[in-house]
Amino acid sequence: MNRKRLLIGIGAVVVVALIVVGSWTLYDAWQLGVLPWQPEPTRIVVTPFADLPTPSVTPAN
Repeated sequence: MNRKRLLIGIGAVVVVALIVVGSWTLYDAWQLGVLPWQPEPTRIVVTPFADLPTPSVTPAN
């Protein structure tokens, strides 16, 4: 009888540990936005050097 209770106790501890680790992993993936059902973020087109001021006159050397 004691052996059966010991196995049930160990099994319960393992199940609870798996639930905690799985929940933590799922939460981290949700925060990073990498879950399959999350939409892709809207991509913003970035043109390099587009908003840099340009001199109106080129200096002569």
